Amino acid sequence: MRQPLQRRSQNGMSRLNREIRMMLKSRGLPALLAGTALVVFATPLRAQAGEQPGPAPDDAEASQGENEGNTIVVTGTRIRGARVVGEVISLDGEAIVEAGQIDLGEAIRSLPQNFSGGQNPGIGFGAGTANSNVNSASSANLRGLGPDATLTLLNGHRLPYDSALQGVDISAIPLPAVDRIEIVPDGASAIYGSDAVGGVVNVVLRRDFEGITTSGQIGASTDGGYFRQQADIVGGTRWSSGGFLLAYDFSNNSRIAARQRSYAASLDPETSLYPSQRRHAAIFSGHQMVASGVTARLDALYSTRSSRIVSGTPAARFVSEPDVESITFAPSLEIELGSGWMATALGVFGRDRTHFQTNSTQNGAETVTTGCFCNAIASGEIGAEGPLFTLPGGAARLAVGAGFRDNRLDFSREINASPSAAFDITRRSRFAYGELYLPVVSGRNGIAGIERLSLSAALRYEDYPNLDQLATPRLGAIYSPVAGLTFRGSWSRSFKAPTLFQQFTPYQAFLLPAAAFGAGSGPDTVLFISGGNPDIQSERARSWTAGIELELAGVPGLLVSATWYDIRYSDRVVQPIAGSIAAAFRDPGFASLIDFSPQADLLAGLISGAQLGLQNFSGSPYDAANVVALVDNRNINVAVQQIEGIDARISWTRRLRGDDSMSFEIAGSWLDSAQQLTAELPEVQLSGTVFNPPRVRARGTVRYDTGAFKANAALNYTGALSDRRFAEESRIAPSATLDLGLSYEIIEGAGRDPGLEVSLTVQNVFDNEPEVIAITGPNDTPYDSTNYSPIGRFIAFGIRRHW
Repeated sequence: MRQPLQRRSQNGMSRLNREIRMMLKSRGLPALLAGTALVVFATPLRAQAGEQPGPAPDDAEASQGENEGNTIVVTGTRIRGARVVGEVISLDGEAIVEAGQIDLGEAIRSLPQNFSGGQNPGIGFGAGTANSNVNSASSANLRGLGPDATLTLLNGHRLPYDSALQGVDISAIPLPAVDRIEIVPDGASAIYGSDAVGGVVNVVLRRDFEGITTSGQIGASTDGGYFRQQADIVGGTRWSSGGFLLAYDFSNNSRIAARQRSYAASLDPETSLYPSQRRHAAIFSGHQMVASGVTARLDALYSTRSSRIVSGTPAARFVSEPDVESITFAPSLEIELGSGWMATALGVFGRDRTHFQTNSTQNGAETVTTGCFCNAIASGEIGAEGPLFTLPGGAARLAVGAGFRDNRLDFSREINASPSAAFDITRRSRFAYGELYLPVVSGRNGIAGIERLSLSAALRYEDYPNLDQLATPRLGAIYSPVAGLTFRGSWSRSFKAPTLFQQFTPYQAFLLPAAAFGAGSGPDTVLFISGGNPDIQSERARSWTAGIELELAGVPGLLVSATWYDIRYSDRVVQPIAGSIAAAFRDPGFASLIDFSPQADLLAGLISGAQLGLQNFSGSPYDAANVVALVDNRNINVAVQQIEGIDARISWTRRLRGDDSMSFEIAGSWLDSAQQLTAELPEVQLSGTVFNPPRVRARGTVRYDTGAFKANAALNYTGALSDRRFAEESRIAPSATLDLGLSYEIIEGAGRDPGLEVSLTVQNVFDNEPEVIAITGPNDTPYDSTNYSPIGRFIAFGIRRHW
């Protein structure tokens, strides 16, 4: 991981930069960082992965002391100097820029462990409710478990939820302020609490930035549409006791219409395949030593985004124009307590407001639907971390803390200015945690057959009044029999509180004739309930991981790693009957979900709580005695999901001649996931089917660097998909896209910031197009929009200048 460099003077920095560059090329990044608190595996495009800090804790303390503002943010543990059990993938901010990506949404979607479905722009109709996007946000979705099952952090702080599905819009964080993104694709509720079932994505900001850097990019799709403009500026400075960074980012892109893509010919020509968007974002990050051993920090983020989506037909046209405004303040205080202990106090105050407006015109009549998904967060936490006692391998360390978190969703919907639905709910949680790290064997006391052995344990207790009380543990071990070979494994439990929208969105009650379902005759009726359910509980998961890492002394710069994982995700919240109600009556597997002897008082309670009361379509007056079946299709905790897979990567960096170097990386993920609704129903395969993650995703990268000139190429592979929605199964063939990037530094700069640099990037060089699939409705997007993009070949020119 590249750490910020302190620039004492422009000339001094230039000399230091040249020395570091020579050391990188001659001995590699690990040599540069020897003796620091980091163990880093350099990869092409500066993407990094592997276990985190590995030296003795005393060394870690030394590297983080002196209040220089360089506290190292480590994702997956609260122990300074501890190694994270499991793989930590790190995407360097500079690598993202070199790839031509302008926001973190684009970056996270390129990761093999991430699924592009869920809350992401370009998701079309027909992909299911879980793959809908209210406001064109971009959310991480590890393992395809949903944006609400991936916890997204900013410098370790939570952010307010975005829209309805409890994800976080990662694209709202300005890229020029980002040092790296760290991803832990493993259950981490014992460390961070709710939402971390699929894993954690932590955006780490740059520290101690000096000077001003401006950059801009302009590009377009060669197939038409998606003309994109982007510009940003970042500035900062530091002094002996602190420093700050301030960045602003602007981007604007035109939409892609169905008429611009031949494979979308089944849609109305004006239908949006990709929304038009305009985004402004600004971020501040600063730190100041306010007294000896006391440092105050503040991260503040503000963003706005507007977009426009057209759908339907000329006879039934829908135009959605959501506007989003988000603001977050995250202050913190670090206090050195002595004897190696440090106390922290932090808070988060934020809100995210999606104001939506949809104008629909049908048969000449216009309907305007407006409303707001208004989310807010307020949290506070205090904690302490430090050494307990000395083991042969180093100091045993403990982290403890406690805090509170309040999440609020103020939802409203109006149709032609008349209230249609509304609720304002705040969910409160209180928590306490502890984490223990035991370095049993290290370099200081290694013996034959045990080069290193460390154990870790964590436990977190959360209390959600009127919802749940639970404790989530995590156990881990790291074992190295010899230098260069490491085994690691973990067991953990995680959970996810249901979204407030799943719980409290109003439900509706319909009375239907039983004869229509073959469930009765004459006056017999069926009561059908659908919508939110305040009685649902938390979803729960159990995770196992086992991994291996290999570095060969005879091949410097080579790293091979693989991680196996197994997740059992239970009590998943779903609407139990997603298809035809009539088919559910015919399938005995749904029998446990239908009440064939409903009590009159139960029926009365459900009807009285329905948003619009009873909506009678039976043709006869309501009589509880005539209700022969109750179909409660509100959200319930019923589904069980099984996820298993392997993440693997191999990377190598090699010095060529002079200042030249070349590096490559191949990273891939194999995923097997299936879901079962009830014990009586068959298991349904998810991975490898349309609108779900493919079984195999991979990304191979090559990077060539001469100092002033840099070139990179990336090959993105998406495995085959099956379409099982119809009687005859069809197959979507595997696909691959190639990305290229070239940059030239006209004026030599300092550190990661070039003096003057121009760049050319081409994404999807061979203009690979999505494969057409069958549709279930006239407005459905005729390709898998969760796995394939309509952008096609995209060419962009960029310029960057450090002042």
